[in-house]
Amino acid sequence: MGKGLKKALIFLLLPILLIGGYVYFTYSSQLNPVSPTINTSAMATIRTTSHISWPTAGQSAVGVLGSSIINTHNPQKPVPTASTAKMITALMVLKAKPLSVGSQGPLITLTVNDANIYNSYVAEQGSVVKVVPDEKLSEYQMLEAMLLPSANNMADSLAIWAFGSLPAYSAAANSYLNQVGLKTTHVGPDASGFIPTTVSTAHDLVIIGELVMSNPILAQVVSQLSVTNFPVVNTIKNVNYLIGTDNIVGIKTGNTDQAGGVYVGAAKTSVGGQPVTVITANVGAPTLGIAVSGSLPLLQSAESNFQALTLVKKDTLVGTYNLPWGGSTPIVASSDLVAFAWGGSSVSIDPPRLDAITYPAVANQTIGAIGSKSSGLTRPQFINVVLKQSINKPTLLWRLLHPKLVNY
Repeated sequence: MGKGLKKALIFLLLPILLIGGYVYFTYSSQLNPVSPTINTSAMATIRTTSHISWPTAGQSAVGVLGSSIINTHNPQKPVPTASTAKMITALMVLKAKPLSVGSQGPLITLTVNDANIYNSYVAEQGSVVKVVPDEKLSEYQMLEAMLLPSANNMADSLAIWAFGSLPAYSAAANSYLNQVGLKTTHVGPDASGFIPTTVSTAHDLVIIGELVMSNPILAQVVSQLSVTNFPVVNTIKNVNYLIGTDNIVGIKTGNTDQAGGVYVGAAKTSVGGQPVTVITANVGAPTLGIAVSGSLPLLQSAESNFQALTLVKKDTLVGTYNLPWGGSTPIVASSDLVAFAWGGSSVSIDPPRLDAITYPAVANQTIGAIGSKSSGLTRPQFINVVLKQSINKPTLLWRLLHPKLVNY
């Protein structure tokens, strides 16, 4: 074969080889990923309705332990707290003299001064637990006597033991309240709340109640109906007679002539399989009985105010892959997206996290997820999103005519 003929054949074969190579690579190479288009209409925010049964008397508030939720009813003006002030005393004593769960703490020897405090409150017809000089009580027992039968004398004696004097206790308590942002709460010259210059609002008392219930020592104390074999008096009983009713596990009653009736309650419930504690406060009711009776439907309604919401239903169109080679593939929810919300709040959906995708991809293939934003009650809930149908195959002609969309 002559050189000229060889050159001619090469000249003829080269384009064929180049074209063949181009066809092979465009047909066999991976396509560039296709980004999705989000269906924003599926991202609607849902507003819920509150079903709280507020007491008719005084000011009220409700909160959920561990969340930012707190709702109030009627003007929140500082008024006398009566014995609910002992929640602050308990928190401050444990701040100064911490206890571990299961520990009784140090033994405290009561003195003539403690007996005089007892006699003083007896003369004023305050709530008391009898003490005698040289009686020994543990720190835990004194907390029980202060919080269950609401002994005013135990509150003062415990504060003096922990801080050295009532003025020192009052200064420390007010400094602490300011630090945690409870600026409408003020502790007066005693630790019991008997003197009406200790004031607060229902809003602040709910937050204080949350602090009490988040402390395992105090949550354990306030949940008891009674304590037996108590020194001197043998048995002390919880004046919070709602304990054990409708999942109520605390917290504190209070009543004086100046304060009227005050009740701070706590009830346990379950939201989405997670335990939740509701805290309520009713302040400034005419009597303690009215404060307690008004708080029971408040607690019950708060427990039922959690709502399960279907934010996205199964097969809802979440987005679409618009395919460069023609046609589209819907993206749908693989199941219902259910979240729990506090009645009166809004629940919204986070934009779905979707993968860029290319051929081949098949129906029901998971390509991302969609979830609810945190409601402050439960962790965000997520479901998978999937392809509604398989991605159709691009034609060879389209591949040949769109080389920029082929990833070599």
